[in-house]
Amino acid sequence: MSVAKIGRSVGFKGEVLLHLLSDFPESLQKGNTYFSQIGDLTLEYYHAKSSVAKFVQINSKESAKQITNLILYTTKSQSKEQCKLQENEFFWFDIIGSKIVEKGEVLGGVYEIERFCGQDFLSVQTDASLVAQKLPKTFLIPYTARYILEVDSMQNPKVIQTQFCKEILENS
Repeated sequence: MSVAKIGRSVGFKGEVLLHLLSDFPESLQKGNTYFSQIGDLTLEYYHAKSSVAKFVQINSKESAKQITNLILYTTKSQSKEQCKLQENEFFWFDIIGSKIVEKGEVLGGVYEIERFCGQDFLSVQTDASLVAQKLPKTFLIPYTARYILEVDSMQNPKVIQTQFCKEILENS
């Protein structure tokens, strides 16, 4: 799961700017180890207000420049441990694979979640029976209370009850 993208270097001690890619700033904690393309990086400190971070392994401006644009990743289990969700909140990785159901009809399954202009959208692979009716193979659903009525997390896969989404599909 991606947590942050490393920005430009700041100062001479190897500090960098971090651009949060997650809804959970609490996942950036001193001592946490993150995975990257060049190997593991351990967070020495992170100042949330200024977005300045320092990693144990990076101790010079030159080293900091070499890690610019790297993406930091964490595991699903570490995310669940450190990021406490409120009632009816879900991690994206728990929503992917869910069935979209409207008035008892399966519209499709969530294969990806995208964020455009601060709004989350569920990317849905349309059910084969609806594709056979010449409806689009994929469509987007805004993840808002207007469209999402309930997420039944007790079923496997999860079932997301919706309203007005068949209209979105038919007009896509």
